[in-house]
Amino acid sequence: MNLIIQNIIEVLKNHDGVLGFNDLVSDLKQNYFVKADKNISTIVEKELKSNPKTFFEIESKKNLWALSAYKNRYYWVSQNQTFKVERREGYLWAPYKNSKRKELFHWETMRYLKKGDVIFSHYKGQIKCISVVKDKATENYERPKEFKKTLPWMNLGRMVKVDYVDIEPLNLTKEIIKELNKYKPDKNWIYDRNLKHNVIYLLPLPLVAAKYLIDQIKKNQKITIQDIEYFNEDHTSSLADIKNSKRKSGQGFGLSYKEKKIVEKYAMDKYKNMMLKDGWSIQDFSSRRDKGYDILLEKNPNKILAEIKGTTGSSDKIILTKNEVAAAKKNYPYAALIIVSGIHLDRSKDPPLPSLGKVKEIYNWQIENHNLEPINFYYTIDK
Repeated sequence: MNLIIQNIIEVLKNHDGVLGFNDLVSDLKQNYFVKADKNISTIVEKELKSNPKTFFEIESKKNLWALSAYKNRYYWVSQNQTFKVERREGYLWAPYKNSKRKELFHWETMRYLKKGDVIFSHYKGQIKCISVVKDKATENYERPKEFKKTLPWMNLGRMVKVDYVDIEPLNLTKEIIKELNKYKPDKNWIYDRNLKHNVIYLLPLPLVAAKYLIDQIKKNQKITIQDIEYFNEDHTSSLADIKNSKRKSGQGFGLSYKEKKIVEKYAMDKYKNMMLKDGWSIQDFSSRRDKGYDILLEKNPNKILAEIKGTTGSSDKIILTKNEVAAAKKNYPYAALIIVSGIHLDRSKDPPLPSLGKVKEIYNWQIENHNLEPINFYYTIDK
């Protein structure tokens, strides 16, 4: 792959995969090419048209060009009845058939999701989250117990794991819905001609429709799809940094110090309240770094020394300090690891309001060295 093609790909990625030809050339001139080159437009046009596997022209009077890899990667999911469970658990779930034993196209769409696809989560008239698919659908996945009343006829379905990223919600106004309807395919769409939401769960989004939604979201928070893909709670920059132009978008983001404290406190309170109801007495040592654990729980004759972690994502991996590892090893079998995952941050509130969360309890916590992964080292310079 030559350097020009690589540069074109980079520019398109920085603009969520879609850009007008003139803007594309302008960006390339400014950031990649020697400005004195008078043939840039001709060179770029040639590369775009001669690499159909990499680029394609969207049928539009605006002369829009896009990355072919982005063509079938965007989806819309309506979660009015399922958002709380699916956001907390970090997945999407749909049954195979309806109560009349018929397959429905918007449930069958689950079959086509693949790793890296991007999904806009609609909940009560807002886009609350954007998620990235972690893997293809798991078949014959048991219906979540919370769906028993709304979907009593089908016990099995498809489950797709996703990484949810909470954004500042986008209110879906009539103007936005009208604009979205301009990108309506021949059949099966989100809204009808009266701007009413159709009964659908999951639908593919045309690239131009996804780009329009992203542009609307950007008006408040300046994030790109690359930021969503590179989201990591421990990233050095937060959404506020992007919003306040303290750094470029497209490099990912994480939680601010303030947001991390909100998540930590919510996780701590959720577990504490659960254990208080069960009759345990609690001493809080979370402000004591020398302890290496957060709380001491006692209910005669038992005691637990618990380290509590909160996360907006999954419970697959957490960061431990040196003291926390040492304390867990020292205090076995009384050590416990508590992870409250899937915490949703409502960014329409200031400060963000936490909710949901799934508690995972690991008692008699015995740290295995092969499960530890170093992320930093001290390097001593020889004298």
